[in-house]
Amino acid sequence: DASTIAALHDRHLWFVWIGRKVSHDTASRVRALNLLGIDLKEEETGSRVDTAGRLASTILGFVGTDENGLDGIEYAYDDVLRGQSGRVTLEADEFGRPIPFGRERVITPAQPGLDVQLTIDPYLQFVAERALAKQFNTFHALDGTAIVMDPWTGAILAMANVPDFDPNRFWKYADAARRDRAVMDAYEPGSTYKLVTAAAALESGKVTLASRFPAHDRLDVGGQTIHNAEDGFMAGTGGSETLEQIVEFSHNVGAAEVGLSIGAKTLYDMERKAGFGTPTGVGLPGENPGIVPPPSQWSGSSLATMSFGQGVSVTPLAMARYYCAIANGGLLMQPRIVRAVYDQQGRLLQRYGPTTVRRIFSQRTAAELRKFLRSVVLHGTGDPTAQVPGYATAGKTGTAEMVVDGGYRSGYYAASFIGMVPYPRARFLIYVKVERPLGSYYGSVVAAPAFAEIARAAMLHAGVLPSADPAHRER
Repeated sequence: DASTIAALHDRHLWFVWIGRKVSHDTASRVRALNLLGIDLKEEETGSRVDTAGRLASTILGFVGTDENGLDGIEYAYDDVLRGQSGRVTLEADEFGRPIPFGRERVITPAQPGLDVQLTIDPYLQFVAERALAKQFNTFHALDGTAIVMDPWTGAILAMANVPDFDPNRFWKYADAARRDRAVMDAYEPGSTYKLVTAAAALESGKVTLASRFPAHDRLDVGGQTIHNAEDGFMAGTGGSETLEQIVEFSHNVGAAEVGLSIGAKTLYDMERKAGFGTPTGVGLPGENPGIVPPPSQWSGSSLATMSFGQGVSVTPLAMARYYCAIANGGLLMQPRIVRAVYDQQGRLLQRYGPTTVRRIFSQRTAAELRKFLRSVVLHGTGDPTAQVPGYATAGKTGTAEMVVDGGYRSGYYAASFIGMVPYPRARFLIYVKVERPLGSYYGSVVAAPAFAEIARAAMLHAGVLPSADPAHRER
């Protein structure tokens, strides 16, 4: 190519690669040409190739020409996967070429690489990628992320990103296609964050299920005017509403009123207990901790806006982990992507089991939050797009303005849905986010259908057939 030709004409370079990892046939033909100044060098013949194509490409990462892991699991576990080269002493000529029939002695035998077993379920990964790609293409979006987790163990069963890439031809793709947005990209979560405010309120004892708040469609605080979303879910405005109704109809003003009633310290303490603003520790490279500023850095409107997910930034994985705590009864789990490590003979060398980080709220609070999420699907912003016939679901929609170049840009929204199936004891926690969709930007329209598709497939994959019992129907 042009860069190689330019390098060949650079008199300051004494050595230039013309080709790497060429076939034996190509090497023989070049050697037969006997060209002055052209020589061949044998390289390691091992090759790490991704046989799954594009499946889970942003998780697995890719490997460079020198067999070094450069991203994803390939990078994080490079020392484990690549093994160790052996060492040999031999007789060579002045150019370093082995002398035929010369003395040769093995110093250190080569050590093959180990096998790293992931928690990823290939079928659920395929389903998540397919459902996400469908919404991504339908709404001509900028990018998207979907995550499926076991809320009881923290195991990541699927982690999909669009666009993606072919790891075996990674150099043909832009950097944006190779990003694992689930851990690298922090965003303002919007209404899905209202469950953080709700948890803080209930745990503090300052708010009960019977507490009522003014149901207005606007609120002036700290020099800023807060509005409810214009999505048609304005039920209750003009009177008063409970915490459950605020979540059910996703009222920004109501969430702000709750935040103002409990105070900055109460909200911030819950944010920190939930792990926001710190890495989840999943072990994937480039994890973004997100940003949760302390109250000392808040403006006059920060408490109100943070209460509905504006003014903080979190990663998709951090949000999914928080909702796992709602599903499992209040425990913050360590997200896991690696299940075990085996040697080449299949012997188990190390197993990574579930790790509980801490309890962030009581089982009672978790149960109430799950009821709120069930109401969202039955009567609120998740009705009917997050419903799955034959299975009871619960979850929350999110529609958030995106920060672009330091400010909010018109038309740039992150549409999301985080939910669980089945309700009330979830087997799967499912997160879906689509950024900058065109035509519609509400989480209920853009993200919830992908959640429903993944939820149904996951339950069938787990061997749970849809129920005809009215208690498990959405209607």
